[in-house]
Amino acid sequence: MKFLSLAKKLKGVKVVGKGNPELTGLSENSKTTNPGELFICVPGAKVDGRVYAEEAIQFGARALMVQGNPLRGMDVPQMVVKDSRESLSRLAHLYYNFPSKQVKVIGVTGTKGKTTTTYLIRAILERAGQPAGLIGTIAYQIGSKVYEASNTTPSSLVIVKLLDEMRTQKCKWAVMEVSSHALEMNRVQGIDFEGAAFTNLGRDHLDYHKNFNNYFKAKSRLFTEFKSVKARVVNADDPYGLKLLKKLGKKAVGYGIKAKCAYQATGVETKPGLIRFLVQGQSFEAPLTGLFNVYNALAALSVLKELGLSWDALKDGLKHAPAVPGRFEEVNAGQDFTVLVDYAHTSDALKQALIAAREILGKKSHNKLISLFGCGGDRDKTKRPLMGKVSSQLADFTVVTSDNPRTEDPKLILEDIQRGIAQQMIHGPHRRVWVEEDRRTAIRLALSMAKKGDLVLLAGKGHETYQIIGNKKNHFDDREEARNILKEMLTTKDAKVTKVTKVTKKGKEKE
Repeated sequence: MKFLSLAKKLKGVKVVGKGNPELTGLSENSKTTNPGELFICVPGAKVDGRVYAEEAIQFGARALMVQGNPLRGMDVPQMVVKDSRESLSRLAHLYYNFPSKQVKVIGVTGTKGKTTTTYLIRAILERAGQPAGLIGTIAYQIGSKVYEASNTTPSSLVIVKLLDEMRTQKCKWAVMEVSSHALEMNRVQGIDFEGAAFTNLGRDHLDYHKNFNNYFKAKSRLFTEFKSVKARVVNADDPYGLKLLKKLGKKAVGYGIKAKCAYQATGVETKPGLIRFLVQGQSFEAPLTGLFNVYNALAALSVLKELGLSWDALKDGLKHAPAVPGRFEEVNAGQDFTVLVDYAHTSDALKQALIAAREILGKKSHNKLISLFGCGGDRDKTKRPLMGKVSSQLADFTVVTSDNPRTEDPKLILEDIQRGIAQQMIHGPHRRVWVEEDRRTAIRLALSMAKKGDLVLLAGKGHETYQIIGNKKNHFDDREEARNILKEMLTTKDAKVTKVTKVTKKGKEKE
């Protein structure tokens, strides 16, 4: 597409400089810019994209888009706009010919449950013979191709490129996690959403949104600003979900367990690795654990039913739903206790994970629940003492450690967490909480506490395969670390048993 043809289709664009090059694509990263592309200078949190314009031109960029004032000394034409982030979204849809008009997009937003819900929606659609792509926290998936996810909801350009690839690969659907940041930063602007689901609203990202009201308004935009949406489903048991339902009126339907709503689950049963419930007289089951997964399943079922899937397709798809990486994922190296890895990184998510873990143990069980968690640096500090309080109250033993400290001092993060914990639990004679900054050492400590029949929950990182310390991203996977430590523990245990075992003259083993 020619530069001037594209510029004419965008409103509020001023063209500066001479030339009308044929554009081969769009780029927002100077280092990956290809010859013939238009480079968009997007203002970042720390660095303005304008400083990378020269580098992009060296890599072959033939044109620029800049915000505010044009750049001087450039020998390529420029589109000058008021807001380059907002203009990038419109530009991407124009250049790639509006892929969301051919691929039906379902957006899922909320504080927790987005990932599992999107996985369930995609699994049900795929099982029903309707190919679906996925854009979310863990990965971006198109058919058998998997891309590493950089953000829960990537930039508008990446989203449109993914949707365009889905269209090329004959996907009928795209299922997307939609974060509050993405809605506020116009990353999903221009997408023709077909369906929208709201899971819940809890304490998270208040460092960015400042308060719950702003956070709620950001989430609500998916339901109020996209006229293309045909199906809106909302958790009626969540206080903010109920507020959203009242705001939307007949434009939305509710799902839940407690509230009377269109998709109310009754006869709910939860067992380790199995949930069962009824909705509108239809029986469902899924290989999932915990009450929170009943809500995730309801979100998936209700939005797909509203979009026309049959009850039979929904039942079959949910029954065969796959496990979600890092979501109550079991690590089994042959030990005689349970180890689960989960992404729970907010106080409410950790609470629900611990409740579900207790369900697995059984309410009358004498076996212990051991919790390990940390809190990320450079993020919402208000949730730290709350997470400390939740774990110290619901788990028998707690190990507090680092998550992704980023540029914060890990020790200060640990101090923030400990403010929510009664000091006698950390220092008293009946100690129940341990603090260990090094996460690898902390995992070893938590696993060493476990006896036969106990359950260890490693929370906070889930599917993540890295730990960010300072500005460095180091390889670290809770599942991998736990598995290695467990194997070592089992080897050591076997060695001890062999050492103390003697063979009598009669050939019988005796200790």
